[in-house]
Amino acid sequence: MRRISVVATIRDAYIFTLTQLGSVIGLIWVSMVMITVARFFTFYRFYNEFGDFMASGNAARMGPILLMMVAYLVAALLLYAVMLVGVVQLASGTRAAPSFVHFAFGALEWRLFRAFFAFFGLMMLAGMSVLLAVDAILALVPGAKSNMGTLGNVMALAMICASFVLSARFLLLLPAIAVHETGPALRRAWALSAGNFWPLVGVLLGLFLPLLAVFVLIDVGIGERGMASVGATAELQAIAAVKHMRETLPLTCGLSFFFSPLVVGLFAGASISVWRALRDEPVLDIAV
Repeated sequence: MRRISVVATIRDAYIFTLTQLGSVIGLIWVSMVMITVARFFTFYRFYNEFGDFMASGNAARMGPILLMMVAYLVAALLLYAVMLVGVVQLASGTRAAPSFVHFAFGALEWRLFRAFFAFFGLMMLAGMSVLLAVDAILALVPGAKSNMGTLGNVMALAMICASFVLSARFLLLLPAIAVHETGPALRRAWALSAGNFWPLVGVLLGLFLPLLAVFVLIDVGIGERGMASVGATAELQAIAAVKHMRETLPLTCGLSFFFSPLVVGLFAGASISVWRALRDEPVLDIAV
C-alpha cells in the first residue's frame, strides 16, 4: 500500500503556489470575476428573501431564490473546473506560462465538472442521510424534541465528519485524475486514496486551516455577528445574523476573490503531488 507524506505534500503545494502565483492569477482571474459577481447578487437576494421569510413565515418566497442558488452552484462548479484544469496542467508541467487572459471549456473541463457534480451529489446524499437519522431519533427517542440544541450540535458534527471523509477520499484527487486519466474519476479516487485517509485529512487541514483562521480573524474584526438583544428569540437572532451577513457581503466577496489564487493553487498543487505519490511515479518538482 502506497503512503503519502503529509509534510512533503503541503510543502510541494505551497512552493508551487508561491513560485507560480502570477501564472495562477493569469489562469483564473476571468473565471473568478464571474463567480464573484454571481455570488454577490445571488447571496444578496438570498439574504433578503430569507429575512422576509423569517419575519413573515411565508415559505413560498424561498422557492425562486433556492432555484437561483442551485443555478449559481452549477455555474460555480463549471467555472472552478475551467480554473483547475489550467492550474493542474501548470502544476504537472504540461502547460507553459499562461497569457494574461485565459478561458477555455473543452473535454477536460467537462470531465472535471462532471466529477465535481457527482462529488457534491454524494455530499447531498450524506446530508440527507444525517437528516433522516435525526428524524428517526426524534420519532423513537422520548424527550428528544425537548433537547433540540444538543440534537442540532450532533447533527452538525455528523455533517462535518461526513464532509471530511468524502473530501479526503475523493475531492483532493479529483482534479489530477480528471486531467490526466480517462477512467471514472470518483471510482479511481476512492481506490487511490485507500489506506491514506488520515494523511489526506492532514493535508487538507495543513493547506486550508491557516486560510480559514485568517478569514475567521477578519470576520471577528468586522464586528459582532449578533445584533439582536440579549435574550431575543431564535427567529430574531437568525434575522440579525442574516442582516449582518448581508451588510458584510461585499467584503466577504472581495476577500474570497483576493485569496482565490492561493486556494486554487494549493488545491491543484496538492492534487498533483498526492496523485503522483499514490501512483508510485518518480517525484517531479512541480515548482519548476
